[in-house]
Amino acid sequence: MSNPSKKKGTAAETRVANYLTASGLPTRRKPLAGSADEGDLRMLLPSGEEVTLEVKAGKQTQNFPRSRLDGWKRETLQEGRNSKCRCALVIVRYRRAFADAEVWLPNSQWGGTNGWTMIYIDTFADVMWTESRVEEG
Repeated sequence: MSNPSKKKGTAAETRVANYLTASGLPTRRKPLAGSADEGDLRMLLPSGEEVTLEVKAGKQTQNFPRSRLDGWKRETLQEGRNSKCRCALVIVRYRRAFADAEVWLPNSQWGGTNGWTMIYIDTFADVMWTESRVEEG
């Protein structure tokens, strides 16, 4: 892989997938799907529901403007529609600890109305695993 940006993106996606899988949420990287992009990762909740994840990493995440975040959110929503799954945006911030990775959830897909909610990746993993297990039982 000669493209440095692609290499950093793949490394971030792999790290997120490994972290979520180790947290009890099997997650795998998705192969490129052509023009109807379905996100970077697919996560399986204990309930059997799949979630599409879009991962952003590298220098673009260092001090991004609100307009860039809004664009990433629109992209994530489209990928959720393409994959017919609920979706989430994961931002692995440049030069910060992995524990500071942000997960942005569109409220309309996660039981709310408008807007987005941000939680850190460790909280996200805990909530997704716990809530999905409660819904099962």
